[in-house]
Amino acid sequence: MTLKEAEIPFALGGSYACWARGGPEPVHDVDFMLREADVPRAVEVLCGGGLRPVDPPEDWLTKVFDGDVLVDLIHHPVGRAVTDEMLARSSEMSVDSVRMPVLDATDWFEMTLLALDERYCDLGRVIPMIRAMREQVDWEQVRRATAESPFAEAALLVATRLKLIPPHVVTPPRVARAVDAADGVGVVGAAEPVAVLDVTEPAEYLAGDLHERLAEDPRVAELGLDVAVGPEGITVRGEVATEARRRAVDAVLADAVPGRPVRNDVVVSKRDSPSTMESVS
Repeated sequence: MTLKEAEIPFALGGSYACWARGGPEPVHDVDFMLREADVPRAVEVLCGGGLRPVDPPEDWLTKVFDGDVLVDLIHHPVGRAVTDEMLARSSEMSVDSVRMPVLDATDWFEMTLLALDERYCDLGRVIPMIRAMREQVDWEQVRRATAESPFAEAALLVATRLKLIPPHVVTPPRVARAVDAADGVGVVGAAEPVAVLDVTEPAEYLAGDLHERLAEDPRVAELGLDVAVGPEGITVRGEVATEARRRAVDAVLADAVPGRPVRNDVVVSKRDSPSTMESVS
C-alpha cells in the first residue's frame, strides 16, 4: 500500500474500519485518518501512485480519487485532531487481504456518535454497528467522550435498553454495612460498582427497570412490588417478608437513581399462626 510504503502513519476509518471489525458491509467512501502535518506528503505520494487530487471546501479533510473511488484523508474528524496516540491505538488487521492499521473501536464509536446531528441521525445503521462491535469497545469511555451530544445519548440509550451494551456504571465510595439479622448474617464490605439508571428515559421504562432491579437485588429479591414513577418521585407498593427487606427497598433505589425522592409504601407481610389447633383423630 502506498501510504505504508511511504511510512506515513495512518489508520483506516469510516465504514471500512467498521466492516474490518465485523460490522455491516461498507457503503461510503474510503476514509483514512492521518495527522494534519502528514496530509501534504500523503497527497503527494498518492498522486505519484496515479490517484487524482481534489480540493474540497471542508477544512478538516482532503480528497483523492482512485478511478471512481473517493478516498477521504481526514485529519480533524468531528473537530478532533488525529494524534499520535490515536494512531497508536489502532490495530493491525487484514482488510480485503491487505494488512493495515484499523482505527480503534472505541475511537471509532466516539467519532461515529459525535457525527450524529439533526440532519443525520440514522439509528437504523448505528445499532447494527453497535451489535457487531460491542465487545471491542470501552463504552464508559464512549459515554464520557460523547456526553455533550443528545444524539449520541439517544443512540446509547437505545443500545442499553436493547441490552446490547452494559448500563452506565459509577463507583461511589461505599462503606461497609451490617446486614440485618432477620435477613442474613455477617458484614458486607465495599460494594461492587453500582449501575445508575438513566432518569431521563420515559417514566414507564424507568419504572420497569426499577422493578427489575428490586427483583434481582438479593437485598430485596421481590417480584411482586409495584413501582410508579411520577413528577414527585418514585412510589413503591407491595409486600415483603421482613422489615430488613422493606428498608432495603430504599437502599436499592438510592443506588439505582441517586437523589430521586422515594415513597416507600411497602409493608411487611403478616404470617399469623392459626388461633386454634385442629386435632386429627
